Amino acid sequence: MKNLWCWRCKIEVPMLDQEEYKVASKLYRNGFETGKCNMTRKTRFKDLLDYYKDLTGFEETNPNAIMHHRIDLYGAACENCSKPYRTPKASFCAACGNKKKANNCTESLHKEKPKWWQKLLVLNKAGSN
Repeated sequence: MKNLWCWRCKIEVPMLDQEEYKVASKLYRNGFETGKCNMTRKTRFKDLLDYYKDLTGFEETNPNAIMHHRIDLYGAACENCSKPYRTPKASFCAACGNKKKANNCTESLHKEKPKWWQKLLVLNKAGSN
């Protein structure tokens, strides 16, 4: 768990790591599978809401919000304002407009594996010689 700025909630909230999110996801699914249509969200997702409060100390009332309070959905902290980038692939900060340094973007492009069709082009060039 880590406190981060949430773009949807417009406040800093506790975000779940991968292991914590797995548990929360199961509790969320369980609320749909075992809940009745006439139940309130608070009753239907009580286990999830209780888990989140016990884990974080933050009393969330919306189970859907918990599902987007996940560290993996957000990017690194902005170098200028310290709020997280909206996604791991974001090229600029939506809060302050700061652009990521160009070398970060080009490094990630060079690390990508070639697409399946790019491999075919290489094979065709080798076969035509």
